[in-house]
Parts: sequence; structure tokens; C-alpha cells
Amino acid sequence: MRFRPLHAVTALAGVTAAVVGGALAIAPAQGAPNSAISRYPRTITITVVEKGTSINLVDVAPSDSALGDQLIGTGDLVGADGRKIGTSSFQGISTNAAPRTSELLTFVYELADGKITTAGTARLSASGPVFDEQFAITGGTGKYQNASGQVRVVQETVEQAKVTFRIQL
Repeated sequence: MRFRPLHAVTALAGVTAAVVGGALAIAPAQGAPNSAISRYPRTITITVVEKGTSINLVDVAPSDSALGDQLIGTGDLVGADGRKIGTSSFQGISTNAAPRTSELLTFVYELADGKITTAGTARLSASGPVFDEQFAITGGTGKYQNASGQVRVVQETVEQAKVTFRIQL
């Protein structure tokens, strides 16, 4: 193996950084805004337990149909160490008449460094978890302003869910 003097390696690193930096500086001008970000996404994974704090069912007429009924609630997001790291708010709208087997759901998750919004549908189960579904990240604020990705919600009971965020920034 041949060793190079330290100043030669440093010069080579400087040239490489200049070339890479120049390519990144040119890329946004040639493509859509944020094209450099979308070409090189960074994925963050966060896993929490969501514990329901308040849930309310709004039963719309007629009473013998579930279509349009709403489930609205809030929860606390708890990390692996048991500490509260955020909150959640959600709204579910039943999308079938009877029995209630599917929901259109929207969630807002508020973490210390921003909010993440999601949307999607869930097929409800009579056995096992209430549902186990993937929801699209539809937007965000703060650190999550340009976020995309998915959130998996395993709704174990009405009061508790395991939530895994796979956020691309």
C-alpha cells in the first residue's frame, strides 16, 4: 500500500468538496425548487406509543347507519423511555353504512420541533388490532415543513396505538 503525504490528501478532499458543492449548487437551478433535497432524501424513523386522552363519537342521522359518523379525539405520544414527547389529534369519518368497518382518518402529530399531518383510510377489524394501516404524510411544520413519507399506525385498542413515523426530509 502506498501512502500519500497529508497535504496531497487534503488537496484532493478540497477538490472533491468543490466539485460536489458545485454540482449541488447547480442542481436546483436546473430543476424544480428543492430538487437537490428530493434527490437525496434523509429518512428519520420515530416510534412512539399513542395513548388516548379524549375520544368523542358524533352519531349523525339516521341512527341505524354508521355512514358519516365521526370519531374525534386527542392523545399523548410517549417515547420508549415512558416520557411524553408530543400530542396527537385525529378525526375519523365512517365510510360505510353498517356495520362500521372502514374509516377515513386524518391525524395531526405535534412534536417538540414541529407538526406532521397524515391522511388515509383504515379497514377496521373485529379481532386483533382495531386496524394496522399505513398513512401518507401530507404535510408538516417546523423541522417537518418539507416532509414526506408514511406513518404506520397499529391501533391495538381504542385507547392505545403503536405509531412508527418514516419521514423523508
